[in-house]
Amino acid sequence: MGNYKRIEFDFINRTLALISQYENNLHKYPYEEQYNYTLLINCLLGLIVMPKEKVISHIPNGRLTKELLQEMGLEESQINPDIIDLRDLIMKLRHSVAHFDIRVKSYDDCDRIDEIIFLDQEKNTSEMIRFRSTELLPFIRYYASWLQHNIQNYGQ
Repeated sequence: MGNYKRIEFDFINRTLALISQYENNLHKYPYEEQYNYTLLINCLLGLIVMPKEKVISHIPNGRLTKELLQEMGLEESQINPDIIDLRDLIMKLRHSVAHFDIRVKSYDDCDRIDEIIFLDQEKNTSEMIRFRSTELLPFIRYYASWLQHNIQNYGQ
């Protein structure tokens, strides 16, 4: 496993690798024992909370245009229109994750996770972002890749 050389950068890399390792083995488990969204929410600590606390200056600050949202894989997810850039979104996600202001929604009787809703505690738990479950992982990968690039190229 090895020691961390640059803990912030390595922790992001290892968190992404953990998600990939799980994805590669997911098929080995019956549906009732597949906890991919649980793992993903847990991994948000390493991909959203830690960077906000340790490498905030490297968090991307791109304006949330329709093109950027599509590039990040967010086509059906809904973001509160008051959030205008990625850094603000990450800051709000950080608060939601750290305080576990998260809800899930299912559209069928099988209780599959169709949406993961992050609430804005500053506004009395109003919805901040409603991720389609299929769009959360592509978003995380896109954001983490951008964050890694910034850390790699602009020091830490």
